[in-house]
Amino acid sequence: MNKIFCFLFLTIAVSVTSYSQKQKEKYEITGKLSGFADSTSIYIDGIDSTFIIHDQFHFTGSLKENVKQVILRTSNFKDYKFFWLENSAITFEAEKGEFSDAIITGSKTQDEENELDNAIKTSGNEKQQDIAFILKHPNSIVSANVLSVYASTWGKDSVAIMYNKLSGGMKNTSYGKDILEFITLNKNVKVGDRYVDFTEPDIEGKNVSLSDFNGKIVLLEFWGSWCGPCREGNPELVRIYNEFKNKGFDILGVASDHDKEFWIQSVKNDSLTWQNVSDLKGDKNKAALIYGISYYPSSFLIDRNGLIVAKDLRGDALRSKLQEMLK
Repeated sequence: MNKIFCFLFLTIAVSVTSYSQKQKEKYEITGKLSGFADSTSIYIDGIDSTFIIHDQFHFTGSLKENVKQVILRTSNFKDYKFFWLENSAITFEAEKGEFSDAIITGSKTQDEENELDNAIKTSGNEKQQDIAFILKHPNSIVSANVLSVYASTWGKDSVAIMYNKLSGGMKNTSYGKDILEFITLNKNVKVGDRYVDFTEPDIEGKNVSLSDFNGKIVLLEFWGSWCGPCREGNPELVRIYNEFKNKGFDILGVASDHDKEFWIQSVKNDSLTWQNVSDLKGDKNKAALIYGISYYPSSFLIDRNGLIVAKDLRGDALRSKLQEMLK
C-alpha cells in the first residue's frame, strides 16, 4: 500500500513539475510607448497584435524555438524595432519616432545585441566590432545572424574562416545553414572568368539556364522588384536592350524576390521583355549566391565565348561597350 502511495505521489509531483515548466515556457512583453493616441495598433510582425492604451501595451505567447528575431511595429511602419524575443519576461520602452533608441530588458540575446551595438557606436568601425563579437561569442545566435547578413559583403574566404569559429549549435541554426550554403555555392566570379551556369524558373515556371544564351553577348542582371535604384534604372536598360537586341545582344534578369505576384507585376510595369527568372528566395537566390551579389542592381557582361568582360556597366558605359563588342 505504501509503495502504491509513493508511486502515485511521485507521478503527481512529476506531472506538476512538468506542467510548471511548460507554464514558464512563454514570453510576456510589458511595454510603455509614449506619444501615441489610445487604441493605436501595435504589432509583433507575423505573430500578434494589440492596442496601446494609456501608453501601455502587453503581449503574451510562447515560442517553439529558444529565441527568435522579431519586429515590433506600428501599422504604417513609421515606428519599428527589431529585437530578440525569448520565452521570458521582457520590457519594451520607447517614444513615438524614437524606436531605434528603445530600452529592452529581459532578453539575454537582446543584451548581447545591445553589447554589439554599443561597441559599434563607440568605435565607429562596424565590421571590426562584428568580427570581434563573433570571436568572443561563438555560441550566440547574434553572431550567426551577423555573419549570415554580411556573408556576401565580406566574401567567401573571410566568411569561411569566421564560420568555422561558430559553435556546432550555431552552425545548425537557420543562419548557420544559410552561411554554409553561401560558402558552398559562391564561386568568387570575377572579370576574366568564364561564367558559372545556373538554372532557375521564369515567370511561367519554365526552367531557364544561363547556358541557353551561349553564342550571344548577354547581360546577367541581378535586380529586385523592391529595389528602388533597380526600378529607376530599368527605363534606360529597356532602351539599350531595344537598341541592340537584334544585333546579338540579350539580357537575363535574375530577381531576388519573395513575392511572385509583385515580381510579375514589376516586370510588366517596367516593360522588361527579356527573360526574367527567380527562385523566390529573396537575397538567398541561388544565382545571387553563386555570383556573390551583395548589392542591387549588379550585373555581369558576358561575351560570345562565355567570358565575363565587365561588371556593373550602366547607361552610356554599357552602350559604349556593346557598340565596341558588336562591331
